[in-house]
Amino acid sequence: PVQSGPKPRKMLHWKKVPKGMVQGSVWDSTTRTVAASDITEHSEDLVSLFFEDPKAAKAEDKKRRAAAASGAKKASHVSLLDLKRANNIAITLARFKTSNEEIKRAVLTLDTSILDLDQLQMLLALLPTSDEIKMIKSYKGDIDKLGPSERFLSTMARIPKVEARLQGFIFKQEFNSRKDELKAKVTVVASTAKRVIDSTKFKGVLEITLALGNFMNSGHQLGDAAGFSIESVLMLSGIKAGNKKISLMHYLAALVATKEPQLLDFALDLKGCKDAALISVEGLKVELRQLNKCCDELEETLLDIAIPKKEAGRDASGSGDLSSSTSTFLHIMSEFRTQAREELGEVQAKVDLMEDRFKSLAKYFGEDPATFSASDFFGNVNTFIDQFERSVAEMRQMQKDGVNIMGSGPPGGATSSPEGKAK
Repeated sequence: PVQSGPKPRKMLHWKKVPKGMVQGSVWDSTTRTVAASDITEHSEDLVSLFFEDPKAAKAEDKKRRAAAASGAKKASHVSLLDLKRANNIAITLARFKTSNEEIKRAVLTLDTSILDLDQLQMLLALLPTSDEIKMIKSYKGDIDKLGPSERFLSTMARIPKVEARLQGFIFKQEFNSRKDELKAKVTVVASTAKRVIDSTKFKGVLEITLALGNFMNSGHQLGDAAGFSIESVLMLSGIKAGNKKISLMHYLAALVATKEPQLLDFALDLKGCKDAALISVEGLKVELRQLNKCCDELEETLLDIAIPKKEAGRDASGSGDLSSSTSTFLHIMSEFRTQAREELGEVQAKVDLMEDRFKSLAKYFGEDPATFSASDFFGNVNTFIDQFERSVAEMRQMQKDGVNIMGSGPPGGATSSPEGKAK
């Protein structure tokens, strides 16, 4: 319906759910549970806060337009950029609180007190395109009469290899955090793999699980298994006894608690599986390759910037000597590159160790390393731990309630295998 009175100051442009999809969803009015969803009693507050009188709004808009036109006449800047690009640059620059020349000096001398990592990344997005550089160079008028966004691009265009410098500056600023995060994740995967392999308690639980599974599959081609893929153990929770209350996971918990109680805390040996499940081994190797690639690109930048002395000197604007700032950049970044290479060599050694552990883990569980996913494996182990510990707690509660899982015989009421042999 068309509103004749106050209108919203701004519409809420959400994406509507098709009416045919509402039934049975969270939006189904037949299942509405929150009384506060009826907001009619708040209509006056909403109107006073978020609506406006069209006539008053029209008058205010007219006043704003007049003020803007007046300001434009006073400013009389020369605009070379389209309005959207100029506005985007101006909005971003407002967050710097510093002059164009100070930004330029900070880029040339790697001054982190002026430019932090976030600001460097914003600057990289604002750099003039090749077409904008041509446009600015073709302007023969007074630079001071250009608009603020055009003056900024003009300043950036006077920095030799500005994009390469900024990328190198950004790499230097983020290197330690990226390297440290990579090392930490590699260590988690490698150490967790070793803990899983070394855990005799986890091995014992899996042996009991194998025996239990072979009993269940007696007389079937799935029986007499020598081992199983780790995700198979998660199926135990879905196999229910005739009463639908006891699962094969409950029975495994009762079996371990009764026969091998020292194995109940096997999860203590497997700390790190939850974190390791969130880590992609391939992603770690990709990140290391990217860091090495950034080092290679920085090396190329340093070679490009190390220009012969006869080409060094004052910049096009005559605003200052670039030779000293170039020397500063080369000195700082050359030392950083050497240090980064050494530290990435240390990370590579840790990655090599992780890959060895990864292959050992796959072999230990009878898997093909070429198709084995460490994150899936650790995720399945972590899920099994959760299911097992929950089943232990539920099993003990059943015992308190007088339900003796072990006393009722194996799940399904069987006392021997389908072949008639006791297992």
